[in-house]
Amino acid sequence: MLIIRKLLNDVIDLFYPKACLLCRKSLIEGEEHLCMDCLCDLPKTNFHRNTENPAKELFAGYPNVPEALSFLFYEKEGITQEIVHSIKYYGNRNLARYMGRLAALDIYESGYYQDIDAIIPIPLHKKKKRKRGFNQSEILSLGISEIYCKPVDTKSVIRSVHTSSQTKKTVYDRHTNVENIFKTVDIEALKGKHVLLVDDVITTGATTSACIDALSVVPDLKISVFSLAIAGSYL
Repeated sequence: MLIIRKLLNDVIDLFYPKACLLCRKSLIEGEEHLCMDCLCDLPKTNFHRNTENPAKELFAGYPNVPEALSFLFYEKEGITQEIVHSIKYYGNRNLARYMGRLAALDIYESGYYQDIDAIIPIPLHKKKKRKRGFNQSEILSLGISEIYCKPVDTKSVIRSVHTSSQTKKTVYDRHTNVENIFKTVDIEALKGKHVLLVDDVITTGATTSACIDALSVVPDLKISVFSLAIAGSYL
């Protein structure tokens, strides 16, 4: 059965070859979503290898946040935007999981997040999740979970308030727009744990900060932060 399936996939690939998301070049065996050339061109932040870490600085006011990292730089019309849009607006869940796995492989080797107990994706409101069909941060988290072998927790924190898009708002409006929109519903289960909070793109940090605020009611909880990308003047 496996041999037949492989032969069928080979025939499909012959007539409908898989192409790189970014350059559209046909992928060769072993490549997935992105060709090797485009993988090498990804605008990685390398915050986990440098002394300067703008992601961590965004959450410096939280003593319960020991680490924060972003994998890629996000620029308008850039490579990362194309990846994020393919995930967020075109429903490319396989790409989301792949990117989560790719980032986790890179970061795991540097020793970050080694003592986490669970992975918590930034929740979507149920209305938005129903409309989109999935939570991109949750799919990213599944990819990270494959490398860190830690459970993805989608129950302990909920988004209790439906808000408008943050995309065109000012820094001030972004923060006021997300005040008190999250709620921690399982305080006892998280007490004394270390969780990894996962988002797709961090811009001002407003949404992530709001989620940290909601989680901060849990005694002795450490909250590390990861985002696939970070936008802003960090290039």
